[in-house]
Amino acid sequence: MGMDEDKTFYTATMARVYASQGRNDAAARIYRFLLEQAPDRTDLQRELNGVLSMMPAGRPQGQALSDLVQAWVRWMVRYRTLHRLQRIGIPSLGEAARPGGGQGRQPRKPV
Repeated sequence: MGMDEDKTFYTATMARVYASQGRNDAAARIYRFLLEQAPDRTDLQRELNGVLSMMPAGRPQGQALSDLVQAWVRWMVRYRTLHRLQRIGIPSLGEAARPGGGQGRQPRKPV
């Protein structure tokens, strides 16, 4: 969810739904928004504290998964790039560092 998202569905019920699904970061975001609107709501503060106690310290739950996905995408892009370079006969850095500099490999001829 981005900064310009529609907060129409930012309700205590939606926060409870997110919490029940284990999406504690989304639930906490909604509870914080609701508490900004009504800081005297102790029930919301209790719910927020409960959700926060379920979250690992340091980073939001979704952040770890996001980091893994980003790393995976970077490795896939690198793999595809390496594969394409090898197909056209350009040696990888590992091959270029070997004796002979990857010169033993002949480029493929177009079909």
